Amino acid sequence: MVKWIHSQDLKEIPFLLVLLVETAAVGSVLAAPQHWLRAVATMTIGLVAAGLFRLLLSDVQSGLLRVRRRSFDVACYWTFAGLALAFALRLSER
Repeated sequence: MVKWIHSQDLKEIPFLLVLLVETAAVGSVLAAPQHWLRAVATMTIGLVAAGLFRLLLSDVQSGLLRVRRRSFDVACYWTFAGLALAFALRLSER
């Protein structure tokens, strides 16, 4: 007998995808510290993806990406992404 997978069973998949992207960014900066800007860009992509998942998925499907209200979560994810990228670009100019 095949057990059907419900959307609630897969609710942590978006969080795991974001975690995978962030882990890859940290791993890349550990492997090649001279390419730290690439790692920051990868982390920014992860934060943007987290905001996008939170915006498009329901509260149940968002899993661990859900912290507070949807609008607050999306604003925080995208604000941190913008600040991280702006800070990295500002540092790379020096």
